Amino acid sequence: MMKNRRRLRISRRGAQLIEEALLLSVALVALSLLVGGIESILSQASSYTSNVWNSITNSLNSIFGTLFHW
Repeated sequence: MMKNRRRLRISRRGAQLIEEALLLSVALVALSLLVGGIESILSQASSYTSNVWNSITNSLNSIFGTLFHW
């Protein structure tokens, strides 16, 4: 009877370790997806800001380009 209890304890420890490892791997996957999404958003924001700045520069150049040479 004691041997059965020991085996049950050992198998429970093993199951808990496997469960913790699976939870850790799911957390790492979720974190990597989150970081990838944030990186994508920042890249798009940078591109948008660059395009807005280029538009402003071109507009100012077309308005004041004949008066001032930048």
